Amino acid sequence: MNAPAHAPVRAEEEQAPPLVELRGVTRRHGGVTALRGATLTIARGELLAVVGPSGSGKSTLLNVIGTLDRPTAGVVRVDGHDVAALSDRRLSALRASTIGFVFQQFHLAAGVPVLDSVADGLLYGGTPRPRRRALAEAALRRVGLGDRLRHRPHELSGGEKQRCAIARAVLSDSPDGRGRLLLADEPTGALDSASGARVLSLLHELNAAGTTVVVITHDRELAAAFPRRIRLKDGGITADETTGAAV
Repeated sequence: MNAPAHAPVRAEEEQAPPLVELRGVTRRHGGVTALRGATLTIARGELLAVVGPSGSGKSTLLNVIGTLDRPTAGVVRVDGHDVAALSDRRLSALRASTIGFVFQQFHLAAGVPVLDSVADGLLYGGTPRPRRRALAEAALRRVGLGDRLRHRPHELSGGEKQRCAIARAVLSDSPDGRGRLLLADEPTGALDSASGARVLSLLHELNAAGTTVVVITHDRELAAAFPRRIRLKDGGITADETTGAAV
């Protein structure tokens, strides 16, 4: 098994803990063990894919990393925080400040301009509306949608909708966005090949700017474009590989 590839470490991050640590994590749903004994470390600034067939535990792993699910057993640390030690309120605050989610379905409100849909990502953080909108506009311009700010979802292509979802996921009112973790579940699964390639390129660009990116996929070709690949089968991590792909 090859050692995991890590992005270059910035001087100010040398003493920082890994962004994500899982130690012997198991997650059961009723009588089904969806994740069993998972141990995984994700450094700040990494770009990696999690691959495996349907039912292998990929989405459960993403939910555990993203603190949407608490583990049945084992330890999960995100940005140095032991998830089990946090109240629901503090866990929500950690999620809001550190983690962004992108799903195959775009979750954009019908009839609402995308500027407002993206700005609402900061609604519960107490950010004033004018600043939310200014940050949302900057995020949309960052993903190449500066000319679509007032378009409704039905006026956008599938690729444009996914880029809106990515803009919302990386939206932050923090002066330091480098701690941001982007978790994407099959982000190109509903797109044509050209739109999927544009989204993949965007994920690489965001990673190059400092965002840690974890992509869940069953697409081996897509996974091969990432410098690190985690394989799952029957709820267990079976391989942790470097791919030789450029960051």
